[in-house]
Amino acid sequence: MVGILRKAFRSSYYALYGKAGKNIKINNEDYTVSAHIARGIASEIDEVPLKLLSNLVKTADVFFDIGGNVGVIAILLSKKMKPGTTIYSFEPAPLSFKYLADTARVQKGNAKIIPINLAISNKSDKLHFTNDGNSCTNHIASEGESNVISIDCITVDAFCAKHKVIPQVMKVDIEGAEYWALEGMVQTLKNNKITVLVEIHYDYLTSYDINGAMFGKIIDSIGYRVYDSKGNEIAGDQVMKHNCVIISKDTVPAGIFKID
Repeated sequence: MVGILRKAFRSSYYALYGKAGKNIKINNEDYTVSAHIARGIASEIDEVPLKLLSNLVKTADVFFDIGGNVGVIAILLSKKMKPGTTIYSFEPAPLSFKYLADTARVQKGNAKIIPINLAISNKSDKLHFTNDGNSCTNHIASEGESNVISIDCITVDAFCAKHKVIPQVMKVDIEGAEYWALEGMVQTLKNNKITVLVEIHYDYLTSYDINGAMFGKIIDSIGYRVYDSKGNEIAGDQVMKHNCVIISKDTVPAGIFKID
């Protein structure tokens, strides 16, 4: 009986809100999201990376949201950006992408959100990826693991060349694949002035034998500087000692790190 009532409620809920999306409040601001995810979004999202990104994207024309999940971060940042700007949101997991695309369709922020059903990596190919529909932390996997699918991936270098687009700001939050994402954007970073916030997933990285020296080598090769979340400049090989870092060719203004 409970299952029947739940199914009936869900059908009625989507019939009411599915086409136009559902209006909700996050951090006391109004947003429109996919009806599929509205009831699962927290009313307050108080994360340091989000606060830093909110400052970074204010002057950006193009933002790359690498690890878009269901689109919550994209809609929050869309409101912080200028009218007429664009967010490219990359999400490889099928169910998460479905919800991301629906949120992009109904959202009413300043920036247009373009959902991209690709993973970002160090080569344009295919890779194995977990496919847990109930998880927000699907990640690169080995072929032999259970519940794994094959997904398409692309490098930032290849995507930018193909679509003739250069972001001013990027977010990389991809559950331990951040090192390979950086490998695949070396030329784009070297040839442009881009600020990248990278969330570090230490356990996943070490499970793939990635270490700080490897990050340092990439960062040194492109001539970028690294900052911790409080604005202190650090060496590239110290990246894995932090939960998130910002890398940039130019000095990052101190105001970026002034967060409540």
